Amino acid sequence: MVFDPEARKAALLILVSGWAVSCKSLPNGTRVILEFILPGDIIWTPSVAIAREMIEAISPTQFYELSGMTLARYLDSTTGQDIVMAEMMRCHARMSERLANVGRRDALARTGHLLLELAARIGPDRKRPGMDGFQCPLTQSDIGDAVGLSTVHINRVLKDLRVNGLVSFRNGIVEFLNRRKLEELVEFDDSYLATQPQIIPR
Repeated sequence: MVFDPEARKAALLILVSGWAVSCKSLPNGTRVILEFILPGDIIWTPSVAIAREMIEAISPTQFYELSGMTLARYLDSTTGQDIVMAEMMRCHARMSERLANVGRRDALARTGHLLLELAARIGPDRKRPGMDGFQCPLTQSDIGDAVGLSTVHINRVLKDLRVNGLVSFRNGIVEFLNRRKLEELVEFDDSYLATQPQIIPR
């Protein structure tokens, strides 16, 4: 666990490498993944603590931490404030889309939309320049926890996506077989993933 909600230390964590998730554990033992944290993303620990969330590493991770006076000086600077505000806006946009995804899309659309979002956030796989896809450390259980489906259901959905020539997820590699068709099918519009949201002018 990267961060426990019982912790009281205020810090700004920046993910340098690896994958992590923000999640909640329910009384019945199930888990809900609320957000995927990818390199460059920021975690504000007081916000996580108030929401009673946990931050768990999905793969080996490295974080850069700002705390104490270093954090205070950073948040007192115009640059620091703008960066944090922009990250808050991006997180809100992703959470809004995630709620719509889980609440109103069918199983295939939920799963396809999530894979497209992750691909858009990660960018091209430089190690496989000829492949339309990305390395993905997620398990079927992780995907299910993010889209509200059982592992058995996710297994069927991934098979359907592969059989229909849309996307393949094998051995930790997500490969889009027909990205455009999948985007049209799940109505994916990546405008909510804008990397530079408009900040209020000072």
